[in-house]
Amino acid sequence: MKLKSKILFTVFVGLSSYLYAQPTLLGIEENNSDIQKIIRASDIQRNEYQSESLALYQGNGRFGCSYGALGLHNRPDQSDTYGNTEYRHIKYWFRGAFNADYLLPLTKIYWESEPENIEKYSQHQSFYDGTLCTKYESKQYQVETTTWFDPVDRDLAGIKIRVKGEAPCIIIKPVLTKHSYSYNQIIEQHYTINRHNDLWDITLSCGNASTHFFVKTTADLVSEDSCLRIRLKQGENIILLSVNSSKPVTVSESIDRTVEWWHKKWESSGCLKLPDVEAQNMWVRSMALILSAYNDDGLGFTPPCAYTGNGWPFSFPQDISYIHPVFLATGNLDIAKAMIEYCVKRIPGMEAYTKKLYGVGGLFIPWEYPYGPLEGYHEPVPIIFEYEIHNSGYMARMAYETAAFVNDENWTKQYAVPLIREIALFYKNICTKGDDGFWHLYVTPSMGQDEMGGSNQKDYLCALFSAKYCFQKAIEYGLDEDGTYSKILKDGLNFPGLLSDRGFYYTCAGSGEQDFGKQKHPVQLNDLAYLPIYGSAQNPSITAYNLRYEITQNAKKPFFHGWTLGEFLLAGSRLGNVEQWLKDWNNLRESDYVDKDWIQIYETSGSHTTSFYSTSNGLLAQSLLNNLVSDWFGKLEIAKCNPWKGECRLYNIYSILGVKINGSISPEKINLELTAWKDCAFELNGIQISMKKGETKKIIKS
Repeated sequence: MKLKSKILFTVFVGLSSYLYAQPTLLGIEENNSDIQKIIRASDIQRNEYQSESLALYQGNGRFGCSYGALGLHNRPDQSDTYGNTEYRHIKYWFRGAFNADYLLPLTKIYWESEPENIEKYSQHQSFYDGTLCTKYESKQYQVETTTWFDPVDRDLAGIKIRVKGEAPCIIIKPVLTKHSYSYNQIIEQHYTINRHNDLWDITLSCGNASTHFFVKTTADLVSEDSCLRIRLKQGENIILLSVNSSKPVTVSESIDRTVEWWHKKWESSGCLKLPDVEAQNMWVRSMALILSAYNDDGLGFTPPCAYTGNGWPFSFPQDISYIHPVFLATGNLDIAKAMIEYCVKRIPGMEAYTKKLYGVGGLFIPWEYPYGPLEGYHEPVPIIFEYEIHNSGYMARMAYETAAFVNDENWTKQYAVPLIREIALFYKNICTKGDDGFWHLYVTPSMGQDEMGGSNQKDYLCALFSAKYCFQKAIEYGLDEDGTYSKILKDGLNFPGLLSDRGFYYTCAGSGEQDFGKQKHPVQLNDLAYLPIYGSAQNPSITAYNLRYEITQNAKKPFFHGWTLGEFLLAGSRLGNVEQWLKDWNNLRESDYVDKDWIQIYETSGSHTTSFYSTSNGLLAQSLLNNLVSDWFGKLEIAKCNPWKGECRLYNIYSILGVKINGSISPEKINLELTAWKDCAFELNGIQISMKKGETKKIIKS
């Protein structure tokens, strides 16, 4: 705690010496070479072959997979130690058990045989270029494989293979039988293989869903034994793969525009340069994953482990909301907007879904969001966790914050207002005033975010947080037509009824000391991590943060379920507790939450087959950023939780308060440039600042 106090004291005392002046370059060369060097420094470089090394993810937000150590997918007779290696595409799903929507596997592409001995080996994933290159040699042959997913034609992926010697054949095989991670759904697919001149068509079907997986290659290809067998030629071989699209394209066109797209994307996205190698790698690799897993298609939400096929074959709005703020802060507004616009189009279906489940008006956002229509979805409902009534509040926050960044009244009226109106209405319809004078939330069936706190309980803490946030925003948007929202907030939701003798909130009215230490997730930290309903940290949340290792099951081991450790880190950033943040950060590896090379995050400690859990990548990216720049409590706080001794650099980081931030931060000096992207007024570490759109201020503290 002494470390925390010293850092905060230094920053706040020095604020009176901050200078405001006309903009200069601040000694920062914000050009392509800077960003390129930053991103390339976090590339994955392997020089030793390990057959069971972590497969590496690539995608374009619609189509993706993980590739194994030899540059293609792992063979079917190999164990997928770190999850699936097979193609997935957001448009290929079917409505299966419980009328849930399951994303389906497509095909595997792999070497028919592998070399007995590898003499030279390298694998390089270039995040800046969007490519993965694998080279190896044996006594019989040499191979160089380059893979990419086209971010312009998002139904297309490419593979370029250079061969010298007698390389083995490549097999492309449909994935016909699969046991889903969820609801014991056994997926059985059917296929046909047809040839149309130089284009091969693997047609896959499951239930009422079907898709075409097209293969085009310059190598020799034949169909046999339920697969396509590709015999490689000496020199360069090209394989183009596409889903439901067979547009003519050359490999040079596809790879060139892929590289160009990624260069432009990195240059236009906000970026951090941190003095700690592991933290820097986590920032770049988290950004690479979420930019590979999401786009502005508006076709639906990506599953938590992207298009790896790991974990769940469907998506969760809650998880999306943990990633969404990163898109806003880094200037990827097109992706954030597409998410909201996609949901608004589905309001009628969600209203009917809510009416069917609860018999009330408003929007209850499904815990698992369907790829298809909501009509007939989840009949019957699979599990009690589908009724997590806090969930809707996160969608409201996404809508509100996107509108703030879009800064357009018409867009706000068309998209943000309808969502917030209907979500607030849902909470109003399940809210009643009790004899104690407080307002209570209760509806059946229902479930809390903690998942271990029991079903059909009164006053889930997470739902109280969500309801309060939605009522606040409904009032702000002028939606409190009869004054009910104002009355509820004035009287108070039943937070006091959940306050324990220890000073933190229980997870619901039915829990108590018997649940202490048994929680799966620390929902008491929601107002520090997920829903900004207060202008400062509240005592119950501070107490819960200090007791987080006691509250949460197995945390002391250390072991963390789901996104728990990500929430710990983000809450610590917002509180400014450097000492405790470092404890949580060190537990990322200690608890086997990340792999030894800091490439990705597992869904739960030691859960190796659920790799690339983008949900926690979103939380960690937010935490790394908020250590340096935080606007969580409605004011701009600089270096509130800076755990690093060296210089940190910020490139084009956006704040909801109305400014874009560039510059450097170190314990000795702060050198920032703020550019207003709208007219704004806010507090910066105790100083009031007003700026006009386009105005720039330089802030220096030494």
